[in-house]
Amino acid sequence: MDWITGAMTVLAMELVGRKYWQGWAVGLANQVFWLWLVVDRHLWGLLPLTAILTWRYTAALIRWRREA
Repeated sequence: MDWITGAMTVLAMELVGRKYWQGWAVGLANQVFWLWLVVDRHLWGLLPLTAILTWRYTAALIRWRREA
């Protein structure tokens, strides 16, 4: 699971860096895997980060899709 979340994070940032709105969608989908890791491994300190990133990915995705 670690490898999936890491790879998806890198992919999301690469897509955003290339100005593809799909990067925000990949990042948002990746939050499901991060949440799974948080719960499965009891990494509760990462829960606020996951919540904030979910909010930011969602807001950015909506904004970019409106502009497109």
